[in-house]
Amino acid sequence: MQEKTKTAGPIPGILESTTVTPKYNKSHLTRSVEALAVFLHSVSLTLTASCFTILWLFLPIWPILLVYVGWLFYDDAFVTAKGRQSLWLRGAAPYHWFCHYFPIRLHKTANLDPKRNYIFGYHPHGILSLGAFGGFVTEGAEFSKLFPGINVSVLTLNSNFYVPLYRDYLLALNVNSVSKKSCVNILSRGPGESVVIVIGGAQESLLSRPGQNNLVLKKRLGFVKLAYLTGSSLVPCFAFGESDIFEQVNNNPGTRIYKFQEIIKKLAGFTIPFFYGRGILNKSFGLMPWRKPINIVVGEPLDLPKKSNPTSQELYETQEEYIRRLDELWNKYKDVFVPERVKELHLAA
Repeated sequence: MQEKTKTAGPIPGILESTTVTPKYNKSHLTRSVEALAVFLHSVSLTLTASCFTILWLFLPIWPILLVYVGWLFYDDAFVTAKGRQSLWLRGAAPYHWFCHYFPIRLHKTANLDPKRNYIFGYHPHGILSLGAFGGFVTEGAEFSKLFPGINVSVLTLNSNFYVPLYRDYLLALNVNSVSKKSCVNILSRGPGESVVIVIGGAQESLLSRPGQNNLVLKKRLGFVKLAYLTGSSLVPCFAFGESDIFEQVNNNPGTRIYKFQEIIKKLAGFTIPFFYGRGILNKSFGLMPWRKPINIVVGEPLDLPKKSNPTSQELYETQEEYIRRLDELWNKYKDVFVPERVKELHLAA
């Protein structure tokens, strides 16, 4: 059963929203197609890597693939942001089905000037940040309709771009590296360019629990420095429901699972949450997310001047104002989108 949300009628403070509305009477075929879209996204990394392996082992084209692998390690398009996105792919029907599954909706609280650059901060991370994918990577939630003239690029770890074929899939979706160089390159291309950073990162994913929103934000200053360096506006985004689509096994500090996850995070830069949701053919257990709505409220931009060397005071004051605005979004819309929450918003670190 889907989580209840109080969304009947206009929502105060919301200028415009994704036109997709929750449907509780979908046909079995419709629900199956939506589930297939989510499943294919979930296995996209494994699927592309497997396809490459099959091509390498069973087809006499290994010389071509060898050249491709060499190019894979030489080409740094994910850092230079040379622009290989496919607008057709981002707007393809499967991504609309993906967003309809939950559903994922964007809610605009302010108009964004296409003459400026923006850094969207996405909170919370959740387990897999599926709301960030549906809302910003694809056009399934109508981002371009709500924010015309804004070209958005979601950022991820460099390691994802060394998986054959998968890296080309990401580049076609305008996904780029979260490195400083990549961010500066994107935000320096011209007006209307923007990036989405899931600020809490791997550490925050370990805190994800249904009904809770535990953020890792107090220690994060890199995104504020980047905003000053490029003269970009900071836009807080709160994804109500992102934490509700998966459950996570007990990994409280001191447990063996927690210690293992911390070791992986230190060695690889990312971690492995042990999570579960529903199955493909059942609703009780599996690795598919539960059908619960994800409502992404995009806040008002915090405009900043361009400064190459902001003072520590400026950085901390800006971070404090950003957190205040994010907290304001939570308090204003929590009873609308997550009335059945277990706990209030918590800044864990």
